[in-house]
Amino acid sequence: MTRIILFTGKGGVGKTTVAAATAIRSAELGNKTLIISTDPAHSLSDSFGIRLNPYPTEVAENLEGMEVNVEYELERHWSVIKEYLSLFFRSQGIEDVVAEELAIFPGFDELASLLHLLKFYRSGEYDAIILDCAPTGETLRLLSVPEVAKWYMNRFFGIERKVLKIVKPIAEPLIDVPLPSDEVLDKIQELYTKISELKDILESRDTSVRIIMNPEKMVIRESERAFTYLNLFGYRVDCVIVNKIFPEKAGDYFSEWLRIQREYLKEIEDKFPLPVKKVEFKSTEVTGELLKDIAREIYGDENPLKVFHEGKPMSIEKEGEDFILRIKAPFVEKQDIKLFKRGEELVIVAGQWKRIVFLPQSLAIREPAGAKFEGGELKVIFR
Repeated sequence: MTRIILFTGKGGVGKTTVAAATAIRSAELGNKTLIISTDPAHSLSDSFGIRLNPYPTEVAENLEGMEVNVEYELERHWSVIKEYLSLFFRSQGIEDVVAEELAIFPGFDELASLLHLLKFYRSGEYDAIILDCAPTGETLRLLSVPEVAKWYMNRFFGIERKVLKIVKPIAEPLIDVPLPSDEVLDKIQELYTKISELKDILESRDTSVRIIMNPEKMVIRESERAFTYLNLFGYRVDCVIVNKIFPEKAGDYFSEWLRIQREYLKEIEDKFPLPVKKVEFKSTEVTGELLKDIAREIYGDENPLKVFHEGKPMSIEKEGEDFILRIKAPFVEKQDIKLFKRGEELVIVAGQWKRIVFLPQSLAIREPAGAKFEGGELKVIFR
């Protein structure tokens, strides 16, 4: 089975460095490893000191890397959709150059990365696939895509196709807006079908998210929110890695920083119910061979592909005649969580994020009899 590890965190915390170091250590241990950069501002090539292509490029023995390129992906795989969007924007009076730019819809680079993940996972040619993700907000949006895609396909896509089939011959001569062809609709269906397949892969035990952070107040708060939302969406976080810790030998000039970081390190260890791994701030840029030192500092003699924490973010238990749906939601206040049932869906809102949980039949036929929030866990009772 292919092991998948996603690295995320606030911008500037050192995600790329830690992801690259993990990939190098994995390859050293004999695992055929692929690392993919999903961040539009790619820096993986700089980290390795090798120019990476939008397809697997050899970095070292057992290690390949790639940086996703939006234009390359659209031209190679989704030109039909892009051509339709360009035609649509031109029909609205938007000039050609702008229409071409608008046809590259936001988030496609992250989406393309997920499609690559599916492709290489299916092929079975790699023992490990590592994703160097974009900063936290973009990663959370990326990981919510499979859920949104499933909801859209279930609710609307079939209806839209039927309506278009009837309306298109009548409407097209009368309106200025070009309607999508069957080829375009087929490509959209193919896209969403692939995205839906990713859901099971991303929620499996073989996939882990690792949160990279620095011992700083703002970074810790963002990491807490990320951990909450990752749990909410059913993704397993197996450890946090604290990067850029000033060493004790930093001297008097950094004495206040050392004191502050010590306090924040204790807070991280107390609050996060996960293994906490640490990396000291280095006196020089970490690229090339120095990545091996970072890997040894993080993992020691352990295999970086190990699952460091087995916690399951969501589970269903039977208590007497009742079923209890348990969802881990640490670092969130009770008043910030709202939920309601709609048919076979349970809608959970936590802050700015919303998740639609498709309930199994055993729960879908029951009504929620209540919910309580305790110990960082949301418990929904179905009676």
